Amino acid sequence: MAVDAVVSVVIQKLTDMLIEEPVVFDKVIDKVEEIRIKLRRMRGFLIDAEENEGPDKSAKKWADDYLRILYCVEDNIETFALRIASHRWKTRMCNSSSIGDVFNNYACLFFFFNNLKASKKLRWKMASIETEIDELNKRKPGMVRDASFKYHFSDSSFQENRFHHHEEEGEEEQEEEEDEICEAKPVKTPSLGSSFGEHLRRPTLTSSFSNQEEEEEDLGIVGFPERVDALVKRLTSDTNNNNILSIVGEVGSGKTTLAQAIYKSKEIKSYFKGGRAWVSVSKDYTERDVLLSLLKQVDSSKKQDQGVVLNPQQVLANKLAEKKFFVVMDGVRTCDAWEKLKDAFPNPNTGNGTKIILITCDERVALSAGGSDNPPHCMKRLSREESWKMFLKKARLSEIPTTESDSDILELQRRILEICERLPLKIVLLGGLLSTKKISYDEWSRVLDHIDGHGFDILSLCYNDLPVHSKLCLLYLVLFPKEFDIPVRRLVRLWLAEGFVKRSPTPLMTTEQDVAGEYFDDLVNRNLIQISKFRSDGSPKRCHLPSALHDYLLPKAEDISLFHVHRSNSDCNMEETGGRFGLRRIVEYLNLKNCAFNDSELQYLRSYISFNIQRKDIPAIQVANFVSKITGNRGYGLLRVLDLEGVYKPSLPDKLGDLFHLRYLGLRWTFLDNLPPSVGDLPYLETLDLKCTYINSLPNSIWKLEHLRHLNLNEIRLDMPEQQHSPLPGLLTLWGLFVDDKSSVKNGLSKLHDLRELGISFNLKSSLDLTEWISNLTNLQSLRLRSKDERGRPSKLDLKPLSALGKLSHLNLLGNLQKLPAKLEFPPGLKVLTLSVSQLTEDPMPTLGQLQNLTVLRLLANSFLGEKIVCPLRGFSKLRVLKLWMLKSLKEWDVKEGAMQNLKELNIRCCDNLRTLPPTLLQLSTLEEVILTNMPKRFVTDVQEQKSDHTTLTENNLPFTPLPWEEEEEEDNVCHINGNALLMNGQAGHSETSSQAY
Repeated sequence: MAVDAVVSVVIQKLTDMLIEEPVVFDKVIDKVEEIRIKLRRMRGFLIDAEENEGPDKSAKKWADDYLRILYCVEDNIETFALRIASHRWKTRMCNSSSIGDVFNNYACLFFFFNNLKASKKLRWKMASIETEIDELNKRKPGMVRDASFKYHFSDSSFQENRFHHHEEEGEEEQEEEEDEICEAKPVKTPSLGSSFGEHLRRPTLTSSFSNQEEEEEDLGIVGFPERVDALVKRLTSDTNNNNILSIVGEVGSGKTTLAQAIYKSKEIKSYFKGGRAWVSVSKDYTERDVLLSLLKQVDSSKKQDQGVVLNPQQVLANKLAEKKFFVVMDGVRTCDAWEKLKDAFPNPNTGNGTKIILITCDERVALSAGGSDNPPHCMKRLSREESWKMFLKKARLSEIPTTESDSDILELQRRILEICERLPLKIVLLGGLLSTKKISYDEWSRVLDHIDGHGFDILSLCYNDLPVHSKLCLLYLVLFPKEFDIPVRRLVRLWLAEGFVKRSPTPLMTTEQDVAGEYFDDLVNRNLIQISKFRSDGSPKRCHLPSALHDYLLPKAEDISLFHVHRSNSDCNMEETGGRFGLRRIVEYLNLKNCAFNDSELQYLRSYISFNIQRKDIPAIQVANFVSKITGNRGYGLLRVLDLEGVYKPSLPDKLGDLFHLRYLGLRWTFLDNLPPSVGDLPYLETLDLKCTYINSLPNSIWKLEHLRHLNLNEIRLDMPEQQHSPLPGLLTLWGLFVDDKSSVKNGLSKLHDLRELGISFNLKSSLDLTEWISNLTNLQSLRLRSKDERGRPSKLDLKPLSALGKLSHLNLLGNLQKLPAKLEFPPGLKVLTLSVSQLTEDPMPTLGQLQNLTVLRLLANSFLGEKIVCPLRGFSKLRVLKLWMLKSLKEWDVKEGAMQNLKELNIRCCDNLRTLPPTLLQLSTLEEVILTNMPKRFVTDVQEQKSDHTTLTENNLPFTPLPWEEEEEEDNVCHINGNALLMNGQAGHSETSSQAY
């Protein structure tokens, strides 16, 4: 059980209450403090099932009772804190109103006596719990926890090398999603041979770095890109009539990772016109669950109400027969499971080219599905050389000397290879674990002594070695569907809202956001979280758990009732699926239509997260009914998370403000038209995400939300009253705001001093106050400015020098600049620059080439109006990505000697008059990919002939012209609602507005 992780969170909540809540009743404070001390002491001899593998039933029973007490303490403390805070909030509202002093005094007196009553009740509850704790202590098992092996290791992950994490909001509108952008100083990794006793220093994965090698040398495909190429050719061959490719191998051999590489390849995406679908067949799956999941992915119309599909197998079969689809089924365990599902797929003899990858550990399943004339692809174990190469990479080490005098090192190598059994997953996890330890023979030997080389002990070791506060964060990833690409932005904010992040113990971590970033960095560096999608600058955008780790962690999460996943209508028996400790979080994969939760089951609900993204009215109605049930009862105010991202137009009740404890309200991609005014009555709200909605106004009370950290809007104009003090003192992200002459800037927005991410569109007669405010935001890391006229067209954009913004790394400007800022007027740490409709007449390259940290440059529609650009001598020394879009007048491009020596990706779109590319550029050894979109055929042919063999060429011909500052297919979902352009799941819609090249 993961009881120790829960202990840490509960103790933190008790500590927070003692510090923050102005409870004037000393006896209550004393009793809560006594409970906190006793829980902390009990944690010292807690027997954790993960570290004591023996079947000790008494220990398990003791841990269960301890967990029940923990949840009881948490529920009572939060219920009490909710009541106190609610009374305090109502008192403040009364005092700020004009209802009269007599009534205000009466209200204050009423709230005082209510608080006194609540305090007495809490004190009585705590006394009862204290008695239970004493009784539990008396009957604790004789086997006492020995502080665990992890406390004997020298762990460097949270000591010398502190991760400096910065969450970044929308570093580029082109990538559509403002996830975390992190900045870190590069750290040199020492050779183990040169300094065997030093601590290993690891760079944060969230910093900019080359990730191609990481992706190519991941689990199971290290050194074998040709394996992926061969299987892709086999699947896309028109002469191959076999519609099933089975991948067989033992757990941890890299089956899923190999399938992911195939699934994401450009050839697969372009060949299968119908689309792609991926489904993980879990142990407790039902045939209907799998079929409905596939149907939801392949039916782009989403008109089908899955809750009433009578024959999903036939419906899916009909859909797959329409076009050529690519389907991956991961984790098919038995022949019987395949027999139940196979009729949904086209017959290879009569089908239309739809192909299926079937991933299994059982070769009998593969032979049953593919037949004797269609042999499966069998995953082989790595060689010793390949295994050692992978281990060194994942441990972040250079080569270790293997001379005879280094006998200790040779012994470590022998033991590591023996334990990992040449299986990629074990190698990756052990490498990540040892990368956090002091590099010494004794230290590493102590780690290896806890692994016997059989089963999956490495998984247990990696999990138990985690800092206690990271365990719940890791377990939390299991609530996302298996193999789901989780936005890093969403994950980190959810951790914060759930209360899983400890307060910063040092001044180095200035906010809880920084601490959460540190957690994420550590889990990635331990290889427990895989980055599945990177930004163009190399920072992580999406992530997921390795498949085997997901399977290992799911029972642990269920064992402590961390959440309940509603996968099908049969999951509505809460006695079986709600857990032994009540229903604390509901995660919806399918409809809640037939689920009837009673009040007692939902009383202590903390979170509701929905992945039901069918575009129809059913999810909206179900969400409305469910949320109304929660808000309609006084006892449900403990809800901290309401995440409906992707649910199509959910109906929110007017009494949304009754969810007093709500920290996270995620409505991105819901296309909602309005928001209940009571959203301004959520005093603890930290994240309000309204991006990709039609919501165009918010109540003025939004400025009273003192705990708000992240406000994501969709070109919304907010009335902001002039104030003497900062209205939102902790706000870090303000994205999607529209400012005009009616907006208060000088004494309104200018009071926001600590922003890290700012995205503003404006229409102002004078932007002096706005640019003056922005130039003083010294903590700003990402800035997007869009200047528009009354008709929404780009207009004049005046800028003040941004050289004082030392932390600003991402800058996105839309509007007529007239003149490019001088080199010294740019932020000194600028990494990503996007210019749109700048209408520059002077070549910007000589200036931009001097920006020493620039890694990504995008010159989009009409950013340059001249005919020739020249990249200066040895300029653009760190540039990795260059995009030139819709530069209609551009004819010539010259690259001087030594320029762009690190360029990896070149992306050119709709530059109709550009004659050719510089041959020296196409011969760069670093250039990996050239992407040409809607370019003349002669130009494409010329590039094909001149490029190096190691450079891939991708040609796109888009049937529509997107807005020039929007990204192409890098995001599957492109949102630009107010601009009338919309791309959802590959379905393009556009108007005349969207085809204009401003």
